Parts: sequence; C-alpha cells; structure tokens
Amino acid sequence: MWRTLPLVAAILGGSGVAQAASAPVSVRFGGLYWIDAQGGAPGVEAGRVRVPLVAACDLLGLTCSVAGRAAVVNGVRVPVAAGRVALRDLIAARTPFTLTFDAHARTAVVSTPPTVNMIAVPWMRAEQDWGLTLNPPYRGPLWAQRGAPERAPSRLRRYVLTSGGGALGGVTLLGHLRAGVVGTVGVLNVVGAQAPSLPDTPNRDPGCGARPRCEGRADVRALWVLAAVEAAR
Repeated sequence: MWRTLPLVAAILGGSGVAQAASAPVSVRFGGLYWIDAQGGAPGVEAGRVRVPLVAACDLLGLTCSVAGRAAVVNGVRVPVAAGRVALRDLIAARTPFTLTFDAHARTAVVSTPPTVNMIAVPWMRAEQDWGLTLNPPYRGPLWAQRGAPERAPSRLRRYVLTSGGGALGGVTLLGHLRAGVVGTVGVLNVVGAQAPSLPDTPNRDPGCGARPRCEGRADVRALWVLAAVEAAR
C-alpha cells in the first residue's frame, strides 16, 4: 500500500507538492483506502504511484483493452509495465475522476464530481454503502501489512492496519469477488465492524479499542480490497 519516497513531490507526476523524505504514501478512493489487489497492492515505483491495471479499471468502472505494452482506455493509450500502470495516467485517460494529494495524510486521493453515475463505478457504490457511514472517518496516514491466508475452510486473509498515530475505532474490509467466483454476478464481501449482524451469524468484531493498530480480514479471492476505517470517538 505504501513505500518510502526520496521526494514525494513526484508521485503525481509533477503535482508541485513537496514533502519530507521517507513519507508513507497510500491510495484512497473517496473515503476508502485501497490496501490490496490481485496483481499487487498500490505502491510507489520510480517516483509514481503505480497500481495493478485490472483491479484499477474495475474499481473505476473502466473498460481497459490491453494492446501490447499499453492499455486503451477511452481511446487513450496508457503505458503498462508488468501489468501495472501509473495511477495518474489512468485517471487522465478522459475519465471524470480527479487525482490529488493529501499532504497531511500523505495519500493520493481519487475523487469525482457528483454528476458521475455511482451505479457504474464500484468504488463509488462501496463508499456510498460503507464509507459515508463512518462516524467519524479516519483520514490520516495508513499502513497495511498483508498476512498469510487462514487455514481451510476459511478463505480469509489477515491484514494489520496501522495509523499515523491516531486512535482507530473500527475497520471494515471490502473485497470484490468477481462474477464466477461465488455466483453468476460479482459480490462485495464485507468483513469487520460494519458487517451485517444477523441472528444466525452475529457480528462479533471487537473493534480497534482506540488503538493505532487494528486487524481486519478479507477474502483471499478478492480482485481488490478497500478499507473503511473509523477513528475512535
């Protein structure tokens, strides 16, 4: 999810934002942190935020056709290397999204105007259902460490999330299972503080206990994993 940078000013391809050395950098879609994906978690490579193409296109609701060393997105050729693209290049391919840098949180933030069709954009639907109900939301620096899959029959993987010093109240991990994984349509697997609590499957998530370090779990088959993180009240 993050890597250290010599100069964070370069991560958005010349955004003019200057930060200190060794600053953690993460990616946030609206109010949801992007912590993992098939093809690797977002990271900084050669001074740019790079992300796995397939997962990023799915999150953004884009059709990305690969042709050689490029993906064609809205008629624009976006360079691809080892299945990854620069997030700035993808956003700039005639999409309605914007990419900014939250200097305080050291986070690249993807946002969009309210006129975009939320139903067609998976991260926007996820934020509407899970990110906007956080009270209050955590918006600081966030580290994500991926653990090994749990033993069968569980299909969950453990993640450890660490804040930049702020106390956390609860973590909910949202993993997208594509069509064909568990059914004929894609589903959003929800595990954690906001997961539904039903009589036969009560939610016993313990929360984060106002600590800066918290654990969450997500399905190992997920194409991408987003984290809805609540700050302690």
